[in-house]
Amino acid sequence: MARMGFETARAVILIVAVASCGGSKSSTFNGKSGDSVALSGNGGGGSGSSLTSGSLSGSTTTVLPDGAVVDSVPDPNCPNGGNTTVSGIVYDPALQNPLYNITVFIPNQLSDLPNLNSGASCAACADYYPANIVAAAGTDVNGHFTITKAAGGPAIPTGKDIPIVVQTGKWRMAFTLGEVTACQDNVAPDKTLRLPAKASEGNLPDIAISTGGADSLECLPLRIGIDSSEYVAGGGGPGHLHIFQGAGGATMTGGTPRSSASLWDSQADLMKNDVVLLSCEGAETTGVTMASRTDLEDYANSGGRVFASHFHYSWFNQPPFSTENLATWTPGANALDDNKFFPGAVVTTLNSAAGGTFPEGVALGQWLGVVNALDANGLLDIWYSRHNADVSTMNTPSQPWIVLDKSSSMDPGATQYFSWDTPVGTAGAEKCGRVVYSDLHVSGGPGKAEGTVPPDYPMARGMQGGTVPEQCAMHPLTPQEKALEFMLFDLSSCLIPVGSPPTPPVTPK
Repeated sequence: MARMGFETARAVILIVAVASCGGSKSSTFNGKSGDSVALSGNGGGGSGSSLTSGSLSGSTTTVLPDGAVVDSVPDPNCPNGGNTTVSGIVYDPALQNPLYNITVFIPNQLSDLPNLNSGASCAACADYYPANIVAAAGTDVNGHFTITKAAGGPAIPTGKDIPIVVQTGKWRMAFTLGEVTACQDNVAPDKTLRLPAKASEGNLPDIAISTGGADSLECLPLRIGIDSSEYVAGGGGPGHLHIFQGAGGATMTGGTPRSSASLWDSQADLMKNDVVLLSCEGAETTGVTMASRTDLEDYANSGGRVFASHFHYSWFNQPPFSTENLATWTPGANALDDNKFFPGAVVTTLNSAAGGTFPEGVALGQWLGVVNALDANGLLDIWYSRHNADVSTMNTPSQPWIVLDKSSSMDPGATQYFSWDTPVGTAGAEKCGRVVYSDLHVSGGPGKAEGTVPPDYPMARGMQGGTVPEQCAMHPLTPQEKALEFMLFDLSSCLIPVGSPPTPPVTPK
């Protein structure tokens, strides 16, 4: 399974995000008459044009305004080897941060969009796209894309009300281009293209969140721009953010089911969700049994995605996960110093004997620079850091993403984010799911926050959470929250095998 998008040709007009290569409850196009984007043109090869062309193996090499090069077949109806293109920038639902590796495509018609079913699945990503499309592209680390005519594909349609779709995993949103003019680059106005904030705008994955007394992962979606109407207690219901209460964690008004009784009580309950987020409880996870660990492993092996923070190491340092050589685990709180940050470095090399480049790590480092999340030394400032896992080259299933900087951190080299694709250790088996372990907290827990940032649940005391979503603080994403935003959209997209660059999810036909 290859995840969507590629860097040299970039597209962003409609975003459809899909977790676990599956879909959401909303399976029809929910575009409104107001979802129209008026485009501006940048010439088509004449004076003032920002595009230049030249022959390359019978095709055209187009140099885009940002210096990227796109190989495409010239439009025979355009002079001087010109072409018709559509370009823009795709943002998160809050319209704050541009997003990397989002697929943008022009469908033959919106009625061709397939249903997106809820829950974890190992289906191929191509199953969630129309069988026939006009053209597609992916966003780069700047969130930028350019859709151009592909070799053997049809010409980019021109005229009014041209549909365009943006998708990653089960996130999907459709727009209508006000008008596309032939033989020029048609640019979408900045901050018009984004992922949906609610189901009435498009499709969202189903995300289960177990709250906890020492972190507040459940508040991050609000700050990313997800509408509060998507929060719902427990499984089912109209929303896509399903809240379950872990030890000391926040609850929703009217009551919230316990995670141990309604989320990880069975594989069947886990399978209802595309992504499961486990927020640190302040102690080793309450209510975890050998059976529940096996259920979580089976969920991941079946295409589920898991994000677990700090004390949730207790899922992984015992069988069946402990037999998979994922990391060297050290139990306990293992806090460094919660009153100051420690610089973290983004990993750009593969964790394998052969070495090589880790493309997603390279993209993460570049993207963090784009969204101003790095300090003057190019490092990520991390608050509430912990040290419970060490990943070395001997831990072959795992890939570190962020480690504490070796020259300026209290515990140099400590692994802060790492992932492994599932199933592990099955020779020749297709990788289907992904688990991410975080040894840092997004927040310091109820009543605490990074530096001077307002805390979630400010009235909470001790290890008791507040009420979600009402008492979540609304503030710009902190640097480490920006890193988590990148990883959340990566986690809920189709799977890119570690070491492989992003590739287009569909081939225009």
